[in-house]
Amino acid sequence: MKKMEMKRQYLYVVAICLSIILSAAIIAYRPQPSQLKDFRFVTGIPTAQGATSSGQTIQLGDEQVKTISLTGYGSASAQANEATLTVGVQTEGPDASEAVEENAKSMTAVINAIKELGLSEDELKTVSYGVSPIYDNDWNRVTGYRVVNMIQVEISNLDLVGDVIDAASGAGANRINGVSFELSEDVAEKLKLDAYREALNDASTKAEVIAETLAIELTGVYSVSENVYYPIRPYAIAEGISYDRAPTPIIEGSLSVSVTVQIVYTFQ
Repeated sequence: MKKMEMKRQYLYVVAICLSIILSAAIIAYRPQPSQLKDFRFVTGIPTAQGATSSGQTIQLGDEQVKTISLTGYGSASAQANEATLTVGVQTEGPDASEAVEENAKSMTAVINAIKELGLSEDELKTVSYGVSPIYDNDWNRVTGYRVVNMIQVEISNLDLVGDVIDAASGAGANRINGVSFELSEDVAEKLKLDAYREALNDASTKAEVIAETLAIELTGVYSVSENVYYPIRPYAIAEGISYDRAPTPIIEGSLSVSVTVQIVYTFQ
């Protein structure tokens, strides 16, 4: 037993010594500049839009080439041609079944009023439905139940946005969360390509100016990366709209698709 205990102590001491040696080696290690020379991301994204970075050297086969990184920006705009309206009914009652039944009747009236404007079943969908208890001020006793049913209405004819809001509120909708204006897929795709061309031209123009000013020769493109932004314009509408009022005016405005490209040129 004594020999076994001594052997354990010996192994413990050896393990501690190896740990100390390994830690010292890690602390003492310092990579030389030559080791880090060619360590970089391919595109070298600048920190700010429109910024440039140059003087980097990359290895292409057996040849070393210098690079300069440029950012190009482009955007294209068009009038919004689609809208999404979120509308619904909130009811309350002493019993859950009573609140649910009242909500169903009101919601049916709202849906029928919207359909009378020419919208189809496919353009309406339920996005949320919930039944929750209502408590007294001390949160000790349930005094009733609240039912909220919300639907989303997709409107391709923007002239109908105000009419849909009026029809829904007139039929009993007391929750109108807002309208989002969007671009249809075909329009957004066209704008994206237009924005791409503008962004590429922007980067190319910058490259030509730099080459001319610094008397360098651009020899090619090493890499290209991009980012596309599709905006949606929200239009807020207060809840609890009064039924006795003038028609709701809606101004949709224009939307833009923005593209940022990052191009790494080689030069000599």
